[in-house]
Amino acid sequence: MGKFLKSLQAAWSGIKYAIHSQRNIRIQLFVGVVVIIGASIFRVSVIEWCILLFCIALVMGLELINTSIEELVNLVHPEWSEKAGRIKDIAAGAVTVASLFSVVIGLLIFAHYLFP
Repeated sequence: MGKFLKSLQAAWSGIKYAIHSQRNIRIQLFVGVVVIIGASIFRVSVIEWCILLFCIALVMGLELINTSIEELVNLVHPEWSEKAGRIKDIAAGAVTVASLFSVVIGLLIFAHYLFP
């Protein structure tokens, strides 16, 4: 059990680092909280809760992966290079795709609550 708790501690440390160092993850976290508050106010169905929470987790998870890729690229290649920049852009693109689709999903779910 000790190793498991240490791994949770390490994971939490990484999450805290990302939240403190990355503006975009703070924005995503804020949007996630707003979605959770909205879902609570409108009393969305269990299925809608699952979909919304999955979207939040997907975007947050990809944001953490994006941060780790950026950190790794900076470690391996500290000076600017076109290829290093492309790697970072692709990782950021993954977050953007998930974010855009999550917005569409959120709009589809909340539309019938906002405009009955």
